[in-house]
Amino acid sequence: MFMKNIAVGIDFSDRGMAVLDRAADLALALDAHLFLVHIYAPEPDFVGYAEFAYPGKDERAQELREEKAKIRELIDALKKRGVEATGYMREGDTVHALLEFTQQREASMLVIGSHGKGFVERLLLGSVAEGIIRHATLPVVVVPSAKQG
Repeated sequence: MFMKNIAVGIDFSDRGMAVLDRAADLALALDAHLFLVHIYAPEPDFVGYAEFAYPGKDERAQELREEKAKIRELIDALKKRGVEATGYMREGDTVHALLEFTQQREASMLVIGSHGKGFVERLLLGSVAEGIIRHATLPVVVVPSAKQG
């Protein structure tokens, strides 16, 4: 099967970089374009209150600039490996935004990481990987955390 576009969800953690590495291997093997997609959380409503304003708007804007710079660095490194790549950032719910992106860009596959949370954590916090698998309409590759063996 010919893969035109592969999307990979990235979060800049060490584990996320391992996921990106696996996605790059797939893109090379399948002669596909790789979309790096970083979904960041919306700013909480309470940020407008001065005594609870950390990170404030200036700090948040700086964080977003730094994340954009990291994406550019990752794309440059991927291109040196021979991977055609493009980066995207968007505010929103991770599951919904990643799946929406894959539809808009007609991705053939989505690569995500699993952080290896236990049953209680998944029950209380939810799981991005579980949500994506449950709602995806395209193949999803889940790269397990090292702890999962």
